Amino acid sequence: MNVGVIVLAAGEAKRFGSAKLATKVDGVALVRRAAMAALAVGTQVVVVIGAHREAVETCITDLAVERVFNAQWMQGMGGSIACGMAKLALTVDAVLVMLADQPLIGAAELRRLIDAHAAAPEHIIAAQFENVLGPPCLFPRHCFAELAVLQGEHGARALLQRHAQCVEVLPMPAAGLDIDTPQDLSAFPSGA
Repeated sequence: MNVGVIVLAAGEAKRFGSAKLATKVDGVALVRRAAMAALAVGTQVVVVIGAHREAVETCITDLAVERVFNAQWMQGMGGSIACGMAKLALTVDAVLVMLADQPLIGAAELRRLIDAHAAAPEHIIAAQFENVLGPPCLFPRHCFAELAVLQGEHGARALLQRHAQCVEVLPMPAAGLDIDTPQDLSAFPSGA
C-alpha cells in the first residue's frame, strides 16, 4: 500500500522549556525515533518542523525524509498538517499523521493502522487511548482536500468529528504517552 506519513515536529514545546524533540530517549532523539518508525512503513515521509527548526533538523539530516518548514507553526497543528499535505506526492493512497513526541509509537503501531486501513480502505483509522481518539491517525484519499486546508491548534480533530460515521477506532494505549514536560521525560520507562 502506498502510504504517506506526516510527522508533526513544529511545536514550541513551551511546557518542556526547550527543543524537546531533539531530546534523547534511550539514546535517540524523539523526532528521529518518530521519523525512523515512519520510514519503516511509509513510501514517503514528510517531517514538518517549525519553532526549533535547527535543533530538529540536525537530528534527521541523514534520513530519507522530506523536511518542510511551517513558518506559521505558532498557529497550531492544523497548519502543520496542511504544510505536510502540500509536500506529499499525489500518488499516495492514504496519509498517516503522527506526532513526534509519542515515544512508544513505533513501526509496529503504525503497521496496525495500515492493516486496519487495508481492511476498511474508505475509513479513517484513529488511535484510541483512555477514551480519547487521536494521533496517530490514518486518512484515506477522500480526506486529502480537507487535510490540506486545516488550520488552528486542534489538528484533524474536526475531521474525526465530521466523519464520525466512517472512523474506525483502534485501541492503542501506547498513544496515551507523550512527552510534554521534563517530568514526563524522567518518568518515561527506559528501554520501552
